[in-house]
Amino acid sequence: MSGQLGGCTGWRVETLSPADLIDQQHPGEIRVQRGDGRSEVLYSPEVDGDSLLGRRNWDAKQSDRAMALSDVKGVATRHVCAGRTVALVAGLGAVVGVLIGVASMQGPLDNWGQ
Repeated sequence: MSGQLGGCTGWRVETLSPADLIDQQHPGEIRVQRGDGRSEVLYSPEVDGDSLLGRRNWDAKQSDRAMALSDVKGVATRHVCAGRTVALVAGLGAVVGVLIGVASMQGPLDNWGQ
């Protein structure tokens, strides 16, 4: 089930500059949209002067990625999506309900093999 919990989140484009966002919200990860159209996720982002620093992997010990703030076209942060969460819970409830219904059914095969 933990694999589905990732489906309850989504990226939201932020209106703040990368420096202001990191200073005010301290996000654990950001998705960076670069001027050349590429995007990448940085973990534990921080600003050092005119550079954006971060980690390529969440378990990295130190920052291993740097880019100029002027090369950043935009940033997005991960947030919980209420609609996806409700859909996941409703879907899981429906599956459990069907399984309970099937398990309690009595039919012509109940005594099969006896």
